Amino acid sequence: MKKSKIIAIIVAVVIIIAGFVGWGIFQGKKIKDVAVIQSLEPVFGLSGTVSSVNVEDSFLVIKLSDSGKEVKIVITESANLIRRESPENPPINATFTPIETEVQLSDFKAGDTVFVKTKDNVAGKTETDSVDFIHILP
Repeated sequence: MKKSKIIAIIVAVVIIIAGFVGWGIFQGKKIKDVAVIQSLEPVFGLSGTVSSVNVEDSFLVIKLSDSGKEVKIVITESANLIRRESPENPPINATFTPIETEVQLSDFKAGDTVFVKTKDNVAGKTETDSVDFIHILP
């Protein structure tokens, strides 16, 4: 066999091996990315308008923005209740961070627009007590 044919075969084998190694590294990264995504905690949320507030029994009822259904939100001690406000008359095209103020359940009123982050999937449920936070939106 000629020397040039042997070199060509060796080069082809090296390229094929390098291709398999590169493909394996790429697949390993994809598997790690999937593992990271699978390890993330799911986030569940609701948005709507407050229909009623019951301070005595620590819950509020919100009418969901997307379906119009009502959901009872039971407030536990671990729930953070926050009012978010925008600065008055911000300059056009200005970026700003909303002002956040901790509030009490008694500060909520019918008609407030709220966002509720829950720990559990509440799809199809009419009540939840697994609330991380509730934001009263501007």
